[in-house]
Amino acid sequence: MTRAGWSLDPSRAALSMSKLLLVMATGASVLALAFPSAFERYQASLAQPEAIDPAPRLVEASVATAAPARGLRLAADADGHFRSEATANGRRLAVLVDTGATYVAMSEATARRIGVAPAPAEFRYRARTANGETAAALVRIDRLALGTLPPRPAEAMVLRGDALGDTVLLGMSYLTSLKRYGVADGWLTLEP
Repeated sequence: MTRAGWSLDPSRAALSMSKLLLVMATGASVLALAFPSAFERYQASLAQPEAIDPAPRLVEASVATAAPARGLRLAADADGHFRSEATANGRRLAVLVDTGATYVAMSEATARRIGVAPAPAEFRYRARTANGETAAALVRIDRLALGTLPPRPAEAMVLRGDALGDTVLLGMSYLTSLKRYGVADGWLTLEP
């Protein structure tokens, strides 16, 4: 049957529909294979700790006080930073709370001290610090606790070399696991 010069043969229409479905399925397969690498690129772009001025080598931790409901309060130091002690996998660490850092960030030496040793192939991300750009590996810390707060798991970036020295940046990968955190009148309040 023809209509205005077009063929309306049902068998040809079914064949065209089959071809269209095959092309769409192939396209969906290609997208599905490409998505993991796109996700890794996106994750790598988030994995860049914010550059900060290098901290002095000898720094006293601020006095942590218990806040209502089992929380913790940290006083800002003279530079306006919040420094404290934390434990990671049972080891004590000096930390600088950094809401501008996407992840907890530490040097390779610090990571080894807490029992985390990424393989060389895991250093596939790039991180910018005050000391320049370096390779980084995304790892998981099983038990990270700030002051008297209960331990919890956290993702962290291990930076190749000594870009951070002994300073551990306590970034958003830890802070967002808390019920609440906020700064008021020179105090950082954290609630588990």
